[in-house]
Amino acid sequence: MIWVAFLPFLISCAVGNRTTEQVPFFHGHVFENSSPGSRVNGLSVPLKRLNSQRLCGAGESGSAAAHFKLLGEGSENFRVFAHHKRGHILLKTSGVLDREERAEYALGLGLCCRQCAGLSGEDEDQCPLVTEVASIKVDVLDTNDHQPTFPGADVKLSLDDATALRTAIYTVTARDDDSGKNAELIYFALPKNGSFYAVPKTGDILLVDSILGLDGPIKFKVFARDRGWPPRTSQCIAVEINPRQWPVAQTLTPQLARKSRSVMESDSPVLINVSEDAGIGSVVMNLNPVRFQTATFELVEPEVESSPVSVSRDSGDIVISRRLDRETEPLVEITVKVQDKRGPEWYLVRVELTVTDVNDNIPEWSMVPAPYLAVVSPDAPAGSLVYKLFAQDGDEGNNGEVEYFLSDGGDGRFEVDKKNGQVRTTGLPLQRDREYLLTVVAADRLGSRSAPAVVSVVAGARPPQFTNASFTIAIPENTPEGQPFLVTPAVSFQRKPISYSLLINPSSLFSISAETGEISLTRPIDYESDQHRYLLLVRASEGLESMSSAAEVRVVIVDENDCVPEFLQSIYSKDGVPETVTTATSLLQVSANDCDSEENAELTYYTLSPDFTISPHGTIFPAGPLDYERPNHLYEFVVMAIDKGEVPRTGTTTVRIRMANVNDEAPEFSQHTYRTFVSEDAGPNTLVATVLAKDPDGDGITYRITTGNEEGNFVIDSQKGLIRLRSSPPPRLQGVEYVLNVTATDDNASGGPQALSSTAQVIVGVDDVNNNKPVFEKCQQYRESTSVLENQPAGTFVLQVHAVDADEGSNGRVTYGFMHKDSTVPAFSIHPDTGVIVTARKFDRERQREYAVTVTATDQAADPLIGICQLNILILDQNDNNPKFENIRYEYFLREDTMIGTSFLRVAAHDDDFGTNAAITYSMSSEQPEYLRVNPLTGWVYVNQPISQRTYITREIAATDGGNRSSSVELAVTITNVKNQPPQWEKDSYSVIIPENTVRDTPIVTIKATSPLGDPRVTYNLEDGMVPETNMPVRFYLTPNREDGSASILVAEPLDYETTRNFMLRVRAQNVAAVPLAAFTTVYINVTDVNDNVPFFTSSIYEASVTEGAESGTLVFQVSANDLDLGLNGKIAYSLLEDRSGDHQYFRIDPELGFIYTQAVFDRETKSSYLLEVQSVDGWESARPGKHGQPNSDTAYVRVFISDVNDNKPVFAQTSYEVDVDEDADVGFAILTVSANDGDEGGNAKLRYQITSGNMGGVFDVEPEVGTIFISQPLDYEKNKRYKLHVLASDGKWEDYTTVTVNVVNKNDEAPVFTVNEYYGSVTEELDGSPVFVLQVTASDPDKDADQEALRYSLHGQGAESEFIIDEVTGKIYAQRTLDREERAVWRFVVLATDEGGEGLTGFTDVIINVWDINDNAPIFTCAPSCHGEVAENSVIGTSVMEMTATDLDDSAVGQNAVLSYRIVGSLDATNIEIGGVPIFSEMFTINPTTGTITVGMGGLDREQVESYLLVVEARDGVGMTGTGTATIQIKDVNDHAPRFTDHSCTARISENAETNAEVLELAAEDKDTGENAQLTFSVVAGDQEQKFYMVSHKQEQRGTLRLKKRLDYERHNEQRFNLTLKVEDLDFSSLLHCVVEVEDYNDHAPVFIPHFLSLAPLPEDITVGTSVARLVASDSDSGQNREITYSLSEESDPEGLFTINQSGVLSVARPLDRERIPQHHLVVIATDHGVPPLIGSATVQLPLLDVNDNGPEFEAAYSPVVFENVAGPQVVRLNQTSSLLRAVDQDSPENGPPFHFTVPAEYRHSNDFYLQDNLNGTATLTALRTFDRERQKEFLIPIIMSDSGRPAKTVTSTLTVTIGDQNDHAHVAGEKKIFINSHR
Repeated sequence: MIWVAFLPFLISCAVGNRTTEQVPFFHGHVFENSSPGSRVNGLSVPLKRLNSQRLCGAGESGSAAAHFKLLGEGSENFRVFAHHKRGHILLKTSGVLDREERAEYALGLGLCCRQCAGLSGEDEDQCPLVTEVASIKVDVLDTNDHQPTFPGADVKLSLDDATALRTAIYTVTARDDDSGKNAELIYFALPKNGSFYAVPKTGDILLVDSILGLDGPIKFKVFARDRGWPPRTSQCIAVEINPRQWPVAQTLTPQLARKSRSVMESDSPVLINVSEDAGIGSVVMNLNPVRFQTATFELVEPEVESSPVSVSRDSGDIVISRRLDRETEPLVEITVKVQDKRGPEWYLVRVELTVTDVNDNIPEWSMVPAPYLAVVSPDAPAGSLVYKLFAQDGDEGNNGEVEYFLSDGGDGRFEVDKKNGQVRTTGLPLQRDREYLLTVVAADRLGSRSAPAVVSVVAGARPPQFTNASFTIAIPENTPEGQPFLVTPAVSFQRKPISYSLLINPSSLFSISAETGEISLTRPIDYESDQHRYLLLVRASEGLESMSSAAEVRVVIVDENDCVPEFLQSIYSKDGVPETVTTATSLLQVSANDCDSEENAELTYYTLSPDFTISPHGTIFPAGPLDYERPNHLYEFVVMAIDKGEVPRTGTTTVRIRMANVNDEAPEFSQHTYRTFVSEDAGPNTLVATVLAKDPDGDGITYRITTGNEEGNFVIDSQKGLIRLRSSPPPRLQGVEYVLNVTATDDNASGGPQALSSTAQVIVGVDDVNNNKPVFEKCQQYRESTSVLENQPAGTFVLQVHAVDADEGSNGRVTYGFMHKDSTVPAFSIHPDTGVIVTARKFDRERQREYAVTVTATDQAADPLIGICQLNILILDQNDNNPKFENIRYEYFLREDTMIGTSFLRVAAHDDDFGTNAAITYSMSSEQPEYLRVNPLTGWVYVNQPISQRTYITREIAATDGGNRSSSVELAVTITNVKNQPPQWEKDSYSVIIPENTVRDTPIVTIKATSPLGDPRVTYNLEDGMVPETNMPVRFYLTPNREDGSASILVAEPLDYETTRNFMLRVRAQNVAAVPLAAFTTVYINVTDVNDNVPFFTSSIYEASVTEGAESGTLVFQVSANDLDLGLNGKIAYSLLEDRSGDHQYFRIDPELGFIYTQAVFDRETKSSYLLEVQSVDGWESARPGKHGQPNSDTAYVRVFISDVNDNKPVFAQTSYEVDVDEDADVGFAILTVSANDGDEGGNAKLRYQITSGNMGGVFDVEPEVGTIFISQPLDYEKNKRYKLHVLASDGKWEDYTTVTVNVVNKNDEAPVFTVNEYYGSVTEELDGSPVFVLQVTASDPDKDADQEALRYSLHGQGAESEFIIDEVTGKIYAQRTLDREERAVWRFVVLATDEGGEGLTGFTDVIINVWDINDNAPIFTCAPSCHGEVAENSVIGTSVMEMTATDLDDSAVGQNAVLSYRIVGSLDATNIEIGGVPIFSEMFTINPTTGTITVGMGGLDREQVESYLLVVEARDGVGMTGTGTATIQIKDVNDHAPRFTDHSCTARISENAETNAEVLELAAEDKDTGENAQLTFSVVAGDQEQKFYMVSHKQEQRGTLRLKKRLDYERHNEQRFNLTLKVEDLDFSSLLHCVVEVEDYNDHAPVFIPHFLSLAPLPEDITVGTSVARLVASDSDSGQNREITYSLSEESDPEGLFTINQSGVLSVARPLDRERIPQHHLVVIATDHGVPPLIGSATVQLPLLDVNDNGPEFEAAYSPVVFENVAGPQVVRLNQTSSLLRAVDQDSPENGPPFHFTVPAEYRHSNDFYLQDNLNGTATLTALRTFDRERQKEFLIPIIMSDSGRPAKTVTSTLTVTIGDQNDHAHVAGEKKIFINSHR
């Protein structure tokens, strides 16, 4: 490379012959960072080896004649130095080198001759080089100039605090840019001897001391140091470990998975109100409409279980799911996820439901303390505040506004303010020292009432009141003495100081502050030794009168979880567990103790190991199958014992399970499925695949093919797993693939119940050889029958083609396409997969009748083959064209004497359609007489009737095609006189033949007509045509020739034979007579074809393929061209054109059919494609300009691809490879990539690599498509140092092999191993003379050739380096402090052994040291200083009283140190205690000397005589150390007294409207027993069958309250009086009391009418006042005055007082009635009882009135008729704007109304002014009889007499005023007017 790089320079500079000899090579090195001028060591170039004399000339000194120069990249960093004495050339550095920047330099030593010597540096660059005379390599050696660096940031971890010791929790990694030893790193952590240890070689962080129970984080720093000299240390990386207590509180997982996309959620929530009494299941709202067309709804917040509403998934309804309560949850906020059903989008909707209030709460009292007590001065004035009531109502608004009422008591001496609840005096005198009981209630504004409360008011002094009637408190056992734990405050009603004292104080354990009432302990207590409950009695006293009250205080001692569970062993082990053990097998049992009590001592066992479970009793079971094949064949995990305290405590132990191997695991294939391929023409013994299985148990394996090889094409090597094709007979592969099931079976060497096997699939793809082209089998059928109808839309189905390819797979899968010319828009499209051809546009058959299409079928091989089918698609006709007449208008001149039947004119129409659509019939408009007719088929018009009488005839002629499309044209026939003749043509028709290329303006024919009249001139006109054949569009024009009176027809536009071949022109000649006549002739023009069309190829470029190796003469392709000309002009010949590439010589073409054939056998590897240029030539000279007599031609290209055939074998680049790999290289590490080349291409060059042998243990694998060999199993130098792999490369048919030798490089990969897994030692407590040797641990390094003396030991765990130390070289452990077994009996440590002098890998073991006991502790009673027990009086001898147990902190397992015996040394009674006497012996109790159980020793225990005993007990251990304790034994009461009522009889009264729970009476009883034997229960046992009453028991106060349970009804006879039997009872005895309860009536029934609605018969409206119309009676179920009733009428129902009712219920008419004002009365009769407050009932009386004819008719309207003056009569008078009829109305009913009769008084009947006509239909007409003069009389008053039809009839007279209207019939008359003007100044 160096020579090549400088070659241009050498060529330009060389002045001699350049040598081709190989130059010598020299190698040196220099350390980086060396100062400039440092010599390159190891490099000395002898001058005699450089041939400088020969190159620069003989006879000259080498040193003088030669000059040397360094060449190459980086040469500027060195300079050449000649050492003349030694004859050597040396190198020195010219700068400071950096190995990390560049580690080596490849330089050349160049030679200049004499003329360069001594030149300056600049000139030296220009010197001519002779040559490069040496090659030099300089290595830059590393110095330790880089410190290690950690790439990441500081580390923070969370770790379960129960993680097993020695667990690797993290690995730190640093990097060092140096190399070798300078880059080898060791890790260490500071501070040392913490809970964590860094393994020096790997950076693994190990847990070496328990972190159980630690709350705060553990912080330490880790450093990396290299092994260079001097060593460099990195900056630290800080590690913070946060212990995570187990069990971890489960964190809520997010509800919304982010697989879907979120639409922006709405900003504002949906607000809605809902009543709190809404029913369950009611719909609050619907979330629709939403943003999506369809959506689902899901409640995501809050949880469904806690939400009061639910959301319907599909409808979006929000439904009430549980009762709402505004008082506890006034606002319900929910979040709903709306998910699009059709996509991933979703968004969230927030809904806020405001719960509105309903009145569902009653006021509740809130005064403290209870009971409610108050005092008042007997002399208090009116209005003095006594007490303040306060109640709260959870509702809001009016529902929650509270008012207060005094319901009972106080004798009127107190009142309650309704609003503020203040109880005040009314001013009535108060009786001194009397207690007034006030019953008060509170109610909201809607009437909901509270339970009644009683306020006790004493008119004078009363004792203090405690804030609670009794106090109960629980205190933990560790409550400090002297610390107040309870305050018992009392209230002084006299506002005097209160002092507190204890009346009952068991064992003087408690004290109370006299001033504050604070209670505290006098000594510490222990739950496990003291009693758990204490009853105190506190007294509060005030003043000199010593008024006092007392309250009970119950103190409950609660166990404090102050003991940690402790396991009996720190490590539990089980060896030899077979790996086939079932989950029902118990492996071992662990056990722990907890010195707490109850729940705090209840233990539950847990383990974090997923492999094991543990029962509640500590039995360990496998959680699933166990496996021997794991590191060290060992399971190690932590078991926890957790108590059930509120803050649980945890103890841990380590469990080790060592497995025994069993053949329980089947062989495991390296892959579940192997995929490979083989060519279909592969030969015998071709390697197909290599399967590899490994048995985890280490057993041997055999292979066999079980299924998929029915044809026997495959064989397998049972030992190596090589699958090959059979050798004989030759394999015959068919189909696309084979699926082989291969079974690997072990040899059961590990001793299982049976051999095990597993199966893998080998899928062998058969690579098809693409040797078949796609073929259109029905191509001829497609050519003959393919068509499509014109005018169909794009996309119309035309045809589905199908091609078949005999190949398999992608070689046989065909896609379809078209070949077409470039830039042409295809008329059709084809689906590439289905072959369905559809139209790409709409077709018009009349423009193009068929289309040539070339369809291609291409297979999907890498070198595809193509088949074609050329076909013509016909466009079928649709009747979409109207017939077109040849001329716009037909005109003819016919002589009048033309004979009938004479045909004189032929009309012709053309239709561009085809077939029946173009079949035309002619018809003529039928007008009579029918002079003319047309032949329907020929179009000839002929005379049908004589025409001599007509001068002009016009008709419409219609042409109709076969599809009823038609058009018409006008025919005009002029009838001429026999003497008047039209012009005469020289010929009836003219014919001419012209070529289509006739140029414009060329005359083609001359025509002539003459007039037989005097003037021979005629005019010519070329008739307009309607179709191309009749000159539409214009192709010809006519020019008259004045010279001879003829006319010429000339070509107007270019002609096209292919478009129109014939023309028929109609020419008109007309004379110039007064009545011009015309004659017609026809010119027939035939156009002949010329060669003007090019034979165009169907495509500009064709693609085809031919398989390499195909024999000569193989058909390749067919090209096709089209020529629109005819005959020779359109006959096409094909040829191949020669080109410079010479590709044409390998092919030939059929000149007539266009078939291309091969003329050679091809090799794709030589040339893969050929480009041919084909030419199409028609058969005659071209008529196109510029062709110069040559025929027309076109060219196209044919690209012929040579399809590959698998005829080349793969070849490896090397026959063998060798590579070194470290034994600690990771699994998956790529060690080498082998590569083979195959001369084929595509699928034939697709290679598969396999390892066929040498892969012992399956430690290597190869990427089958790449050839990369990688590690698949861990390497172990100690097991195998060298592998020789045979690797195969196969293309499916051909194979090649190479050898890969892998050398395993030994590494320190084996950690030290201790001789035993756990070491146990012991040391006696309290020994002096430290240090004391305990035990020695020993480890060894299993690495080969390892230095066993380089092991270093370290001790870790609590107590390491403080209580115990270890010699790091010998492993001896010493105790260096005096130990106390009672503080800690067992010490557990982790000992680490690290190789490489403490800087390598680390092994570990456990050390357990037991501290042996000596007797240095006396017994201690756990309950001291005060131990309590109790026993019932009269207990029999031997009854157990209490356990007087002592403890000895010494070890009970060592001698008699903790073996205790007990005895009673004396007793004290109350007298002895008070006088401080000494104990005396008592035989009343005895003690068990072994257990300490105290029992009754004598009969006759009597609580009434002695309530308690005090015993002094001694405990003694086996060595003689003693301890004493005092036992206090309380004598418990026995229930031997029956309770008695204090009263012998009782009576009570209660109103029937009393509320439930109302107090009826209060009773007291007494019982001489105490405690629970004196707690009394009251009940109703007889006289209350319907359970109207119940008793409330106040057990402590020995009183009971009789209360109402159900509402009473006085009206029920059996509820007016109750004879009740009441019972009081304690636990065993009872007594009875009879009590009479009288029920008082309450006005709770309203009067009731029966019936409550009364409908009366109609009454005449003129009924007499005072007449009785009905009688109503009401009843009342109450008694006494509550049932007396008063009747009245509701004023609203009778506001005018028309009726009255008396107290008998009789309803009468009080005033005259008028039906016309009120046709019907609805009277409400009210019955009111005399109760307080009164109640009412009502009934309704319906009274209709009958009409009386008491109203006469009246005008329907206020008529104001006007009759204008000067109008002659008679005239009908208009009574108003709309009518001239006079109408009347009557207020009476119809029977007393119409019809009405009209007349005038007799004196008006004969008036000359007006006449009234009764129309006898209820109307009348008024007629004015004369002319009126307004100036004489302005109005007329006409009396109208009207009568109705009633019986009797009612007649009235009304006056009609007729006004005479004014007309302006008087002239203006002069007049005067006086005007006065006043002026004021």
